[in-house]
Amino acid sequence: MRVVVIGGTGHIGTYLVPSLVKAGHETVVISRGSRRPYRDDPAWREVETVTCDRDAAEQDGEFGATVAKLKPDAVVDLTCFTTAQAEQLVDALDGQHLVHTGSIWSYGPSTVVPTTEDAPKRPYGYYGVNKLAIERYLMSQDRVRASVVHPGHISGPGWMPIGPAGNLDPAVIESLRRDGSCTLPDRGGETVHHVHAEDVAALHQACLEQPDAAAGESFNSVCTQALTLRGYAELVAHHFGHEPKLEFVPWAEFQARTDAEQVEITLDHIGRAPMFSMEKARAVLGFEPRHGVTDTVLEAIDAWVAAQDN
Repeated sequence: MRVVVIGGTGHIGTYLVPSLVKAGHETVVISRGSRRPYRDDPAWREVETVTCDRDAAEQDGEFGATVAKLKPDAVVDLTCFTTAQAEQLVDALDGQHLVHTGSIWSYGPSTVVPTTEDAPKRPYGYYGVNKLAIERYLMSQDRVRASVVHPGHISGPGWMPIGPAGNLDPAVIESLRRDGSCTLPDRGGETVHHVHAEDVAALHQACLEQPDAAAGESFNSVCTQALTLRGYAELVAHHFGHEPKLEFVPWAEFQARTDAEQVEITLDHIGRAPMFSMEKARAVLGFEPRHGVTDTVLEAIDAWVAAQDN
């Protein structure tokens, strides 16, 4: 199968592209050429690379045609964020299988958990609202066969994962590493739901390789368990050899003591209280994540710490 991967050098593509090559697929990557994959792999030598600035090509109305000229059997779109982008791509294709990267943000706040793919969706914020709009468009059109993968908080070596305070503040990890201390909002019972980038890539590949089962379907992509903020902080403290020293404060106090940008990120996460089911991917595609949530977050944190120490 000839597969075109749009945005193939990021978190997901770092794992997906070499895996496709090793599975025998003829693989083409479209990227701006400004980023290297997070991991080296000899398989990249067998990849056809097309340098293209998607934003500029879309403004010229040429991006869809650029993809179509590569004559793919299937397309993986890792960098689509608006329905206009999806429409331009779909209008240029003709019957191929399109696997789109959605987001658990398209659901909005969790109500019944673990949340399944047929749950009502009430997203808020630009990102989640647009991801839901794209999914609805793809499922309503009949020009291509479409599948949607909804990742949780993508984690892995090479970048900071969402941390125990629900944000990206490095001071949280540094404090837990130093003495096991951490300040959390309320009682720390809210959840965050990570997924290893390798598992997100593998689910995209499962969709590609089982098009009859995957077409017209969406799939959650998360670890089989979620972490509470409290449990996450305790996990990291113990990992660095400390007894947890957690301080729980009312939201207003947490907000006053935390950088405003990090507060917004925390609220984005705990306001949705994400906790999702992986049962559909198992039942329909026979897919189960390889990485547990504990290993996923600790691998990412260890890699981040090692990078800071070097």
